[in-house]
Amino acid sequence: MLTKEQVSHFQAFGFLIFRQLFSADELTIMNAEFDQSLETMYRHAPFDGTKRHWGTMMGPQTPFFASLLEDPRFYEPAEQLYGDDALGAITDANRYVGDSAWHPDTASLHQYGVKFAYYLDKTEAESGALRVVPGSHRDPLHSEVGRHLSHPEVDIRDVPNYICASEPGDVVAFDVRLWHGSCGGSNDRRMCTSVYYNNPKTPEEEEATRRQARNNPTFLAFFDRADDPLYDESWLANVEGSPRRQRWIERMRELEFFGPA
Repeated sequence: MLTKEQVSHFQAFGFLIFRQLFSADELTIMNAEFDQSLETMYRHAPFDGTKRHWGTMMGPQTPFFASLLEDPRFYEPAEQLYGDDALGAITDANRYVGDSAWHPDTASLHQYGVKFAYYLDKTEAESGALRVVPGSHRDPLHSEVGRHLSHPEVDIRDVPNYICASEPGDVVAFDVRLWHGSCGGSNDRRMCTSVYYNNPKTPEEEEATRRQARNNPTFLAFFDRADDPLYDESWLANVEGSPRRQRWIERMRELEFFGPA
């Protein structure tokens, strides 16, 4: 559970860092599941360091990753920050190539939540560490930063930011509305995330969340896996009978995360 100080920090600045949240044994499992799963997903296009690979990690072939949305280390902070009805949306894995330009992870301030990001390799300022603009998850700063970044000559390093250097085992949690990016990363930067969304309450929030949900499947085509499902059938079947997951699934179905209702 988060302390009052951590909640206040997140609300003010839009991010938190948890040091060594994962044990050495868990990291061993994560490395094995990561490598095996992404290699399987991209049998048709093996990784060569020139193009980012991405995939969800919510099926029986990645049982540890698939368990993380229902891990109290993640869902308890998410529910503290966004309410007991926050939605566990996705756990994924990335093999990044090069820099990541400044961006938020939502197209609307009405669609929000928290992303837990964890790297499988050490990251520092010039080796791909996550950089964030503190406080940019809210207006007016969010919009002001966006207007500044619309100028093509702006370099990642020119924007005042906080560098979230990390070791394997660390986790960075940030509001998806927060402007973030990275620079100096290698041609194989392994990052994984678990994401929770606010359960929309207003018409504006619901419409923005539906737009996000409808857009999510386009990621598969963008990452050269158009024929794969976004959500594993076993996760949707919820054979374990998790009440929390079932609540997520039912609400996400209403919001069209799995296709038109």
